[in-house]
Amino acid sequence: MFFKKSPPIRIEELAKIIDARIETQGLIIEEVGPLENLEAGILGCYHNTKYKSSLSNAKNGFCILKEEDKNLLGKGVVGLFTQTPYRAFGKAVLYFYPKPISTGEISKLADIHPTAHIGKNCQIEPFVIIKAHAHIGDNTIINSHCMIGEHVKIGLDSTLESSVTITNTTAGDRLYIKAGARIGQAGFGFHMDEKGHFDIPQIGSVIIGNDVQIGANTAIDRGSQHNTKIGNFCRIDNLVQIAHNVELGDGCVVVAQVGIAGSSKLGKFVIAAGQVGIAGHLTIGDGVKIAAQSGIMRDVSSGETIAGSPAIPVRDWHKQTIALQRLIRN
Repeated sequence: MFFKKSPPIRIEELAKIIDARIETQGLIIEEVGPLENLEAGILGCYHNTKYKSSLSNAKNGFCILKEEDKNLLGKGVVGLFTQTPYRAFGKAVLYFYPKPISTGEISKLADIHPTAHIGKNCQIEPFVIIKAHAHIGDNTIINSHCMIGEHVKIGLDSTLESSVTITNTTAGDRLYIKAGARIGQAGFGFHMDEKGHFDIPQIGSVIIGNDVQIGANTAIDRGSQHNTKIGNFCRIDNLVQIAHNVELGDGCVVVAQVGIAGSSKLGKFVIAAGQVGIAGHLTIGDGVKIAAQSGIMRDVSSGETIAGSPAIPVRDWHKQTIALQRLIRN
């Protein structure tokens, strides 16, 4: 009841949408669902061997899977075949539950400064504040209680869920920010000595590329002197802290409760799993994979997979774990 659902669709029509091969036409797919609940009209996806028994035991429904896994289909289950099942399933879910489209309505209860530029067909809900000279791209949706600061720029086709705050930021197209995120606030910058803490003004900004997603209650600080930069296609999970002057290359994936200290630079397609801590002023190369709860205290070369705290190459970390287990047993 929380989502608007598209009508049932013929299998051959959905196969075109998700770029899958089929062997049967004319059947109707009514809904998507998990493999363990497959029944007539329901479409599931097999992309993980942990669910092999669920697929084999199913007696009805439809399943997206690889051609080589065809023999796993339960009796009566109809296959849709592709080499990228999970991507195809995502497209199927998008058909049945499409992303919200702007209504083009601007609430009279929104507080929009006269100098702000609001693009065509924008949806702005009650109690939104948009300050002077802000620029909101066409077809953007801004949910209630968001605050957009002066001179902030948000690109086309973007969505801000409720209670998002954005200041000192220039963002590209198709930005998606979940509820409660804070973008562009001052970072944690001060001088310490016997005279007491002395705050250093943070006078940089945040630069966000295209097609970026930012999770709920995540904070991205503006730069101190340089800018904080988030590359194209980055995926940032909930409860992430990105400090001032940090740079993320294109396609980085930063998972829940990661903290990245000031001025560290991550290359392209870096994956930082949950609760990773990255110290300041480090350089993390392209394609690096960081295991959950790792602590990064040194530069990391491109292509490395690391784990532990302090983090080391993952094979060495596994050897350490085995050695400790042996010591305990002895």
